[in-house]
Amino acid sequence: MTATFPPRSAASHPLFAEPSAFDPSPLMEFPGPPRPAPMFELIPYEKFRDTPAVRFYDITVPTSNARDLVVHSGPAVSPPDDPANGAWQFYLHPHQEDNLLALHGGRTFYLVNLGWNYPFHIVRLESGGDILRIPPGTFHRSVSDPDGSLVLNQAVREEGASVLREFRVYNSSRIPRLFAVTSRTAPLPKLHGVSW
Repeated sequence: MTATFPPRSAASHPLFAEPSAFDPSPLMEFPGPPRPAPMFELIPYEKFRDTPAVRFYDITVPTSNARDLVVHSGPAVSPPDDPANGAWQFYLHPHQEDNLLALHGGRTFYLVNLGWNYPFHIVRLESGGDILRIPPGTFHRSVSDPDGSLVLNQAVREEGASVLREFRVYNSSRIPRLFAVTSRTAPLPKLHGVSW
């Protein structure tokens, strides 16, 4: 995912603070969260009013304390594949829960959590569909439809969360367990709203 933040001085905003004890060197092995990890969820929301040609929906995520508007122009892949070897890359938020709602277009999410009984899922998010809740500690990447997509993230960030840490890119070719789960020889992923 791509996050857009308002222009601010990095020194004046806690989200841009340098995380303490953060090692920016390439990650060779990710231990994963303790078992069992919370699963992703598809959360419905409610229509509360209809008027001629207008509908009103309550899309509130009560615990959200941050909002990101994520715009994909065309068939974007986020994060993009490694340009050197084509390996899939992922985001993983250690201190942020994502709550994603497609406002326009569609997007397919690839979710991997090494603490789930079945670690690899592919989830389709459509405009007008449910909110996708991705728990902290879940590797995720997305691919937009050919015409792009617009997604609202009503995130839940833990106190002290840092953009540098939360939006770090993880290369699957450098994390053996992640690569093993997503390789062509791995068991097929579980599909949700998408088919082969």
